[in-house]
Amino acid sequence: MSSEHSDRTTFTPALLGLVWTAMFGFSAFFFSYSTMVSLAALGGLSTVTGGSVLTTMMIGVIVAQPVAPWIGRLFGLRGALLFALGLQLLGQILGLTVAPALLALVLAGLSGGVGFGLFVVLANAAVPATTSPGRIGKALGIFGGITSLASAVGAPLGLWLVGTVPVWTFRTIVCVCILIAVPTTLKFLPGKNSATLNRSKGESEKADSDVSVRSGRNGQHVSRRKARSLGEVLSLIIMLSPFLIGMVVFGLIVGFGPGSDVAGAAIFIAVMQVSAVVGRFAAGAIADQVSPFGLNILGLVLATIGLVITVVVDGGLLVVAMMIIGLGLGTLQSASLVMAFSTVSTPAKASVAWNMNFDIGLAIAGVLGGLGFTYLGDSATFLFCALLLLITGVLSWIARTISAPR
Repeated sequence: MSSEHSDRTTFTPALLGLVWTAMFGFSAFFFSYSTMVSLAALGGLSTVTGGSVLTTMMIGVIVAQPVAPWIGRLFGLRGALLFALGLQLLGQILGLTVAPALLALVLAGLSGGVGFGLFVVLANAAVPATTSPGRIGKALGIFGGITSLASAVGAPLGLWLVGTVPVWTFRTIVCVCILIAVPTTLKFLPGKNSATLNRSKGESEKADSDVSVRSGRNGQHVSRRKARSLGEVLSLIIMLSPFLIGMVVFGLIVGFGPGSDVAGAAIFIAVMQVSAVVGRFAAGAIADQVSPFGLNILGLVLATIGLVITVVVDGGLLVVAMMIIGLGLGTLQSASLVMAFSTVSTPAKASVAWNMNFDIGLAIAGVLGGLGFTYLGDSATFLFCALLLLITGVLSWIARTISAPR
């Protein structure tokens, strides 16, 4: 197959439509995520309250993710994505129409969080079915890079907008962003009868039949399979733990800035975000040729170094620290995604595992940032995160060493 033909089969209308939809769906979410604490302050609430509301939104994201594959099977990819986008849109409307500031933020966060939790799992899991089988890795890299770019633009832009325009104007802009994601969903993505997120019905029935026969012959074999599957899941959780802490760092910087007394925080957040996009593209490009676990450790080391530099420098040198952190976090994202898809049996399960780690990290960041920045200070909070990265790196190395002989 020629390179030109290979590129044509990679960039299918379905993939391009999915990328367009995801680009604006992700941007809308990070508009909200990065401004939750700021909106709370504008409503007369404390930083701790704002961080708690941010965590509430992320709880909505996390709770929705395990049921996303079922929603996809029930409505089809197109219908499920429209449902998810509709919940995000409803969240912005509730934020505009509910009078008490705290209630408005909680309702908007929960609705938008549940919508995004469904959206991110469905969109991520759909990537393999939108391109030719031999180009899945490249398609995942394109999808991941574009969605990272969307968050890189959405977070600092949202932070700037909420301090520049009235709240109702800000929420209207987010609504428009969500609506722009709808046309390509309707035009290019498959509906209810397409087996996009899991195996086809025939394959599932055959697999179920095979399992029934095997279990009838030997129940112990099935029990061993279940135990081995549980062990693989636990091993994956431990190996993804550096990625989880990396997302705590990511959410901490996006939600609270690179320091409590840093002027122009949006600029530093943008530098970190863009650097993360570069790291994700670069790591994704070589993930097929090198060990994803090695890339994971490299990302961990870079992020740790960046955090330490953040504590000891200020002014222009802080930009360097944000660049290093971004490169590390982008590398962690690509490497961990490859590990998830290579370990879990279906795209939907891999997407759930990876995205739950991503969003649990963001949820923890809301609480850690609110408490840490208020009672410990930003420097101590960043050093604590650096320590957690090192601990989870050691744990993931031990888990890999134990599982390697098997």
